[in-house]
Amino acid sequence: METKKLGKVEINPSALEVIANIAATEVEGVSKLLGKKVYSRGVELEFAGTELVIDVYCNLKAGFSVAKTARKIQENVRNSIFNMTEISTKTVNVNIIGIDF
Repeated sequence: METKKLGKVEINPSALEVIANIAATEVEGVSKLLGKKVYSRGVELEFAGTELVIDVYCNLKAGFSVAKTARKIQENVRNSIFNMTEISTKTVNVNIIGIDF
């Protein structure tokens, strides 16, 4: 069976930021993501070769473990990016800016 090339698929980096934003805010214990952009607020990304480096900036809700919540953010962001785009994530850096009471 012969396979045909259908064309090229390009994903805008802002689309990846939106995916990461949604994935981070889905995690229980995240209060809000911090940043100036509306849909990709609190997420910055850059490519390291073919892999992605993502920085997430957020506040957590009081009473949640910082380490466990940060780990869940990393896992959810990494899995969401891969499941939706098949792009490998090199690192997901979680920056906890504050705790909201």
